[in-house]
Amino acid sequence: MNTNRHVKNACRALGAAFALAATIAFAGAPEAPQSTPSGPLVLADASAPSATARAAASDRRYPPGEAGVRRAAAQGPEALRRYIWRTRMIYNYYYWDFATR
Repeated sequence: MNTNRHVKNACRALGAAFALAATIAFAGAPEAPQSTPSGPLVLADASAPSATARAAASDRRYPPGEAGVRRAAAQGPEALRRYIWRTRMIYNYYYWDFATR
């Protein structure tokens, strides 16, 4: 008895099932008609950034990803050492890059 015939039939059935599922997925549900707004259309204008946002962005002296290590360094050398040890496999920080001498 040849089992190859059964494998071919199973592959054909699986291919047909995938084709049917793809057809149904791409067909999707019909879209609902979109209604027009009854009032006037108002757009937000973000062309002029505020002066406070520009000043806040320029106050940063280090990347935002280093906020945690900078906080730990401000708490002291032991807190910095523990933070660097705890996150060594994530950030790979070097102690002397952040320690105050």
